[in-house]
Amino acid sequence: MGNSSLQFAGLCIMLLLLYFSLRQKSLHTRSAKLFLMTLMVSIACVCLDMGSLSAIEHQGKIPQLLLEVICKSYLVSLVLVGRMALLYINADMKEKKGVWANERFAWEITGGAGIGIYLLPIGYYYEGDRIYTYGPGVYLTYIAALTFVFVTLYRVFRYYRFLSGNRARAIRSWMFLWIVTSGIQLTHPSLLLVGFATSLGMVILFFELENPEANIERATGVFNAHALLDYMKQKYDAEEKFSVLSLYVEESVQTDDILGELIQYLDRVEGALLFKRVERELVLVFDEYQALQKALENIRSRFARGWCRNGENDVVMLKPVYLVLPDSTLLANERELLRILSLCRMENDQYRKSPVIFIDENVIRERQQKDEMAKTIQLAMDEDRVEVFYQPIYGVKEQCFVAAEALVRIRNTDGSLLSPGHFIPIAEENGSVNRLGEIVFAKTCHFLHNYNITQMGMRCIDVNLSVEQCEQEHLADRYIHIMKEFCTDPSQINLEITETASIKTRKNMLKNMEKLIAYGVEFSLDDFGNGESNLNYIVDMPIQVVKFDYDMTQAYFQNRKAKSVMNAAKEMIHDIGLKIVSEGVETKEQAEVLSSSIDFLQGYYFAKPMPENEFLAFIKKQQC
Repeated sequence: MGNSSLQFAGLCIMLLLLYFSLRQKSLHTRSAKLFLMTLMVSIACVCLDMGSLSAIEHQGKIPQLLLEVICKSYLVSLVLVGRMALLYINADMKEKKGVWANERFAWEITGGAGIGIYLLPIGYYYEGDRIYTYGPGVYLTYIAALTFVFVTLYRVFRYYRFLSGNRARAIRSWMFLWIVTSGIQLTHPSLLLVGFATSLGMVILFFELENPEANIERATGVFNAHALLDYMKQKYDAEEKFSVLSLYVEESVQTDDILGELIQYLDRVEGALLFKRVERELVLVFDEYQALQKALENIRSRFARGWCRNGENDVVMLKPVYLVLPDSTLLANERELLRILSLCRMENDQYRKSPVIFIDENVIRERQQKDEMAKTIQLAMDEDRVEVFYQPIYGVKEQCFVAAEALVRIRNTDGSLLSPGHFIPIAEENGSVNRLGEIVFAKTCHFLHNYNITQMGMRCIDVNLSVEQCEQEHLADRYIHIMKEFCTDPSQINLEITETASIKTRKNMLKNMEKLIAYGVEFSLDDFGNGESNLNYIVDMPIQVVKFDYDMTQAYFQNRKAKSVMNAAKEMIHDIGLKIVSEGVETKEQAEVLSSSIDFLQGYYFAKPMPENEFLAFIKKQQC
């Protein structure tokens, strides 16, 4: 039967693909459904191809009408396979205006070509192993099928950015395979390669895109993060509203038995699909928010009973964090949704806010604003729009300005300044404060290199170190390298540190401080009176100066208890030989009162933070 063995091999391959596609649980995405439809149409095509070969071989034994129906049905199935390829490529892509291959128009072409094939005559050739059809009906088949092939390729190249994953590459490989085999079969009709090429195309699509096992995590048997992304993308593309419940188990799950029992329970939640996104995070996607609300109540009750390890009476209590997104339409797409989930979880981990976080418009708006600010900070650093302002520090004994604090500012592209209160908390939260602090330090060293501040009566410039910077093991090495690069006198640098309760951070901080002090740098304790400050911290750390923060300075004049506490702290700090700076001095009266017991004063009463040129002019004018 000619090349029927090749066709039979292709048929067996596709039947195996169909078996593996149906035996594994599926998300039933539009893409998966279209693949199954394309696969079944391709199976029918190859079956009809084999049937047409057999019919031609036995044409004398069967009615002529039956012969024509079988052979022409095969030709129509070829056109239909080409149409399915175009339909499949649209699974990832919303229709674009002006594109010729409109769905309805494409089906009309398919129907028109099918009618034409059935109406046009075809011939049959059978001699030895050479069996094929020819004539107008066959030529129309090639024209229609290849039209769909070329339109599909056009869409792949034209709208590449709208395709996900390896879809473009897989479709492109299949279409090129079809073009090559069609050209060979057109010039050598006895080489029946198109049907086998169709089966190879299905193999490419299956392993590149549609293997259900690629969506399943082997260890747990639930849908994985890739499947979650694809599923939500389908929902967004179809403009279908859905709700999301994310469970993040803070404690490490010790055994597979606990995790297995947990997943089995969640996988049975009514009205939801279960996904495992990252380690210890499980995501349930609901079509209806009411179903999520009911499930959340039941799930929390179930967690309250604990989970048994190894089927024994060893009960493990897990305390998950629940993130609830009632309405997916609050976010533009699936990637934005997953990003919001991650950001909300990280923020909750950082501040331990609540076991249940409802992600509403306000939360999303706040998170998006933080994201925009993070991008602004990053862009400002990349474009060198980070500036250093200097606020003079008044020496009570010297009765002139003896130092200054370097303060970071960000210049917007329109020339305006971004308020530090807006960007510093975000920089501390996302870690960009490390790079930001290093930029400020380098610019301060550059300033000290360019100007001799000792000739202006000044001793040093104070530069802030964040807690995140102090956690870095090699901070001292980097800062010493920067000072050497700008030939900076280390005695002109005073680094301000903020108290931290972290033992690890304190150890790293002490190592960095010891190395920098040995190099000649001095240290101050900043923001004393804010947060968890305590006197023991002053005793333990190798500092020379303590800075009372703005709130403590103001409280001194407004609250009798605060005044008593501050007086006691001043006496103790002076007794151990340290100097004191009082920040936030805003009036002449405050300056006069504090001058009797404070070494240095800083605040708007003396001067606001100023850019470099203004600061230099101010200091020269106020020179001792």
